[in-house]
Formats: sequence, structure tokens, C-alpha cells
Amino acid sequence: MRGPADAYPFPTFSAPVRFGMALLMLLAVVLIDRPAGALIDYGGHLILLATAVMATALFAGTGPALAATVVAAVLGARHDTGTIDAASSMHIALFLVHGLLVTAVVAELRRARRDSEVRAQEAQAAKEDGENAHRMKDEFLSTISHELRTPLNAVLGWVHLLRTGKLDQPTAARGLESIDRNIRLQAQLTTDLLDVSKALTGRLHVDMRPTLLDEAVGQAVMAATPAATTKGVKIEVALSDAGVAVLGDPTRLRQIAWQLLANAIKFSPRGGTVEIAADAFGNDARLIVRDSGRGIDPDFLPKVFERFTQADSSPTRAAGGLGVGLALVHELVALHGGEIEARNREDGRGAIFMARLPLQPRDSVPRSAPVRTTPQMGNAPFLQGLRVLVLDQEPEGRDLLRTVLQHRGASVQTVSSVAEALHCLEAWRPDVLVSDSVSPEHDFYALVGKVQTLDAERGGRIPAVALTSVSRTDERLRGMLADVQRDVPKPVEPSVLTSEIARLTGRERRREQR
Repeated sequence: MRGPADAYPFPTFSAPVRFGMALLMLLAVVLIDRPAGALIDYGGHLILLATAVMATALFAGTGPALAATVVAAVLGARHDTGTIDAASSMHIALFLVHGLLVTAVVAELRRARRDSEVRAQEAQAAKEDGENAHRMKDEFLSTISHELRTPLNAVLGWVHLLRTGKLDQPTAARGLESIDRNIRLQAQLTTDLLDVSKALTGRLHVDMRPTLLDEAVGQAVMAATPAATTKGVKIEVALSDAGVAVLGDPTRLRQIAWQLLANAIKFSPRGGTVEIAADAFGNDARLIVRDSGRGIDPDFLPKVFERFTQADSSPTRAAGGLGVGLALVHELVALHGGEIEARNREDGRGAIFMARLPLQPRDSVPRSAPVRTTPQMGNAPFLQGLRVLVLDQEPEGRDLLRTVLQHRGASVQTVSSVAEALHCLEAWRPDVLVSDSVSPEHDFYALVGKVQTLDAERGGRIPAVALTSVSRTDERLRGMLADVQRDVPKPVEPSVLTSEIARLTGRERRREQR
């Protein structure tokens, strides 16, 4: 049996063995001393004992060395005469001091050696970590470059073909669908990266309130259906008739369900099936996603929720992705006070992801309007006669928003600075303000604060919409402005922006009443 002893920087023998080594070294001195006879005087005898103590300190450790010092002092005092006189006492005292000093010096040397070896190991580990981090950075940059360029390649290719004007109607429609799908994919990749960045810096927050897990699942299924249809994967949904209530952020819960669905679709073969279910089990609300793929490599299972990790990160891998989706799911589930696990199906026909969240009473969820899908531009509300002021520093952004809103009947004025916006507010009196949330020259929330200080006669106190790409604004300030502004994420869905403006200005309510 081996274990650490004293200040040893290396594994050594057990305590009984080491004390036995000390006894053997002292016995060796006795055996040498006896046959030597008159050749070794009293001083030589003490030198032999001191040598034995030093050897004990070197090979057996501090404890045995101290014990050997005491025993050697007794042996030295009784050498030849067997009695202790005054001179012998002085010699023994000096011997004890010498033995203690030697033991302390050897122990300190051992400690220094141990510390130097620990520092060398730490330096080697830091070097290896640095090399691994550098390699992971290169792999990640290569992966993200590939994942961002792939949808761009499809978009640019179809745009070039559409510009030729030589495509028939079905081919042109297929090209537009491809452009739409790939742009959404790129937007989702960017969103995932931003969310992971927030998670790494502790800025990923959830707006907790009683909500139905079923609604999040339904919305996620609608969002994932186009990708599943394209790949030929069938989505089977199993929801409880009574509804499963949790305390959570509806947007983040939808994100959890969508990420798990997207992952399952990605690893399912063409013609496969993905199952998603939400149910109550004991005190838990469960979100379960099963796929019909090849399953997860058992060696990779412990790392499946780590950031930027993939079972196959080679350039020739069959499935794409950045390796952040499942890590983000794990982070979001933890923020909701739950836990998630991954395992392979017992029949070997795919993987199972199960998220458990604290279950809430069904009656804690307030009655809400039915969940609606994202409106298409064709049935988005008209904004006839509505005055919209658009603030965006980028000319292309202003031109896009102007075209979208004018197409729905709105009168639009575009400006590129806060000063122009404030002037236009007073001179033109718009009904609603639409602005990019953050630019080098202004912060939308600060602008809204200025607008709310203006009298209504000067164009103030109007509803406002922010087009957001990042979320780094003070949450308290955003809460103060919650009644006068709404966030619409980039890239902007024209139908969503139009519907949001109509809702803020009351046009949506009037349309529903007709």
C-alpha cells in the first residue's frame, strides 16, 4: 500500500515500512560499530549515527528521521561507558540539534522539489490547455466560416439565376423558397452565437411567468416543419389534453423545443420520424424529443451538452452546425430550474432528449388568445393613412423599411440621425416611430426617452418599435419603456413588423372587430 508521506513529492512506502527503514539504518550503524572496535572513537560513532539520521531523512521521510534522531541520541549517550556524563550530554545536545537541522533542511528540499514539480505540471497543463484552446478556436472558426458560407452560397446562386429572368415559374418559386430557408438558417446561427455569448458573460436572462409548455411545443413544431418537410422527416406530436403548465419564459421555452427538434431532424435520415411530447410526471413537466437516427456515440454522451463540441468535427461530417444548440438548451433549462438528459433509445434506433421542469398548477396560467402563426405579407394588416417615421443609419435599411411600409399603405419618412428624427417628430407629427435599436450615434431607448418628454403637439408620446440585433441595454430602462415601445428582432419579418405597428396603433383591433 502506497500513499503520501511527509513532504515527499513522490509516492512512497507506508509508515510502518518507512519506520522499519529507519530502524534498519540504525542497526547498520551498530553492526558496523561493533567489529570496528577501537578504530571508531566516540566522535566517529556520533558521525555514523548522524549519517544514519540523514539517510533516514532522505529515504524514509521526516517522521522516521525525527524518531531516528532520538534513538540515535540514546545510543550515542550510552556508547562504550553506558552512562551519561556532562561531556556526553553536551555532545548529545549538539547531536540532537544537528539531527533536527538536517531533517528540517532535507524536508525543505523535498518541499521545494515538490513545489517545483507541481509548478512544472501546472505549466505543462497550461501549455496543453493553450494548445487545445488554440486548436479549438481554429476548428470553430473553420466551422463557423463553413456554416455561414453554405447558406450564403445558396442565396447568391439563386439570386444570380433569378436575375437572369430565364427561370420558369416553378423553378423561380423553388429558388425563392431556398433563399428564404437559408437566410432564416443564417439568422438562427447568429442568434445562437449571441445567446451563447450572453450565457458565457452571465447576461442570459429569462422572463419567468406561468405558461403552457404545450404552446411552446406547438410553436416550435410550426417553426421546424419546413426543415422537416424539406428533408422528408415526419414530426409526430403528443400533447396532454389538460395542458402542462410551468413557470418559464415562453420565448425561451419555444427556443428549447425548437433546438431539440432541429437537432433531431438534423440527425434523422430521410424518411425518418421525430417524436416530440410534453406531459406531466409526478412533480415534473417533461419535454421529450426522440429521433430515428443512428444515436449518440457512447463516448460522446458525457460531452453532448458542452459548448462548441461535436461528435464529428471533421470537414467531411454528415451533419452541420456550430455545436452550440444543445449547450444553449442546457443553459436555458438550468435557468428554468430544471435539468436535461440525453441517452440512446433501447432499440438502438435513435436518441432521446428529456428536459424536466418544475410543474405548476394548470389554473395558474391566465387564459390567453390562441397562438397564431407568423402572418404572411399577403394577409398582414394594411396601414392606410398611418404616418411612420423610420430612423436607421444604413441607407439600405431605410430603403427596405420604406418599401415594406409603403406597400401596406403607410406614409413613410426616413431619417438617419437623432437630430433629424426629433425635427421630423415636431414638423411632420408621425403616428409611430420605428428605429434601429443601437447605432454608433444613438441608442433607441435613449431616443424614446427624449420622445416621451415632448408634448403631443410637438410629436411626442407616440408608440415606438425597436429593431434589435443585440441585447445589451439596461433591463430597468427597458422595463420603464415597456408601455411605449416593442422589440422586433433582426432580420426583420415584414409581416411581423407590419402587424406590430398595427397593434401598437390600434389598427389590429379594428381589423379584428370587422
